[in-house]
Amino acid sequence: MSWPHSGFDTLRRCESLTILLTALVGALVGFAAGVFGVGGGFLLVPILNIALKVPIEVAIGSTACQVLGPATTSLLARKIGGEELRLPLIVGGGLLVGVILGTQVLELGKSYGEINLPSRSVPWTEFCVLIIYFLLLVLLGIWTLWESGQPANGNRKGWLAAVMIPPYCSLPVMRRARASILVLAWFGLIIGFMSGLLGISGGLILLPGLVYLFGFRTQDSIVSSMTIVWLLSIQSTIAHAWHENVEIGLVLALLVGGTTGARLGSEIGMKLKGRQLRKGFAWLLLGTALLIAGRLGKLLLV
Repeated sequence: MSWPHSGFDTLRRCESLTILLTALVGALVGFAAGVFGVGGGFLLVPILNIALKVPIEVAIGSTACQVLGPATTSLLARKIGGEELRLPLIVGGGLLVGVILGTQVLELGKSYGEINLPSRSVPWTEFCVLIIYFLLLVLLGIWTLWESGQPANGNRKGWLAAVMIPPYCSLPVMRRARASILVLAWFGLIIGFMSGLLGISGGLILLPGLVYLFGFRTQDSIVSSMTIVWLLSIQSTIAHAWHENVEIGLVLALLVGGTTGARLGSEIGMKLKGRQLRKGFAWLLLGTALLIAGRLGKLLLV
């Protein structure tokens, strides 16, 4: 593997070990992703950076790229109808703008060099991205844990669905008769920005956002969400490859391990109840946040 950053020099001298460790990480993350039905980018980026010392921008770009493999496989396994393409086409422009903005912010952070912390100097991008990940995972983890304890509600309206700014569209996956195209486009921009900046596939925020913010029916919106994740992974791959943040060797190792782990995880996930999955997912988010907190604490206090 050819790593463009000196922080990975030790493992670069032992490429077979690097590939093995990366594939193992991919398998573990793929297993968790298979159990809970998520992309796993929110796990891969912190683990690659903290455990394997992969530069944060390479971890982000390579993670965003490897999502393209499983996203394409999942999409090809389903029959996509015209109605299911309506939502992806509406948010597609916002996704693209968001991805470009997110990658540009990441590149801007690289230009600031390093920040001097009590333990050592670290790149601004690494420090800021880890803080954003920590805050995001804590908020989502606490909310998911709280939501898993609430009684089932099959008639969520979604408070953003009530924001009716013209022009409008009708979507079969919504409980309301129509939705604002502008609001959906801005939602897509936010999802794209998070993907470009953090390397997440969008599934961590996308599906909950569609269900709880727009009142989409969960099962009916899965195919649309998969199509959006596929579009997002293509856009993110191109954007990060343009800035040389994608390492093909790393991507291939993650794909091999992740595919194996995801298959095993999905078999276990199908045997668990919805509430068990939500609680387990919440603790997974908080556990990842704890890992990041340990890293940040070491940088700030040691």
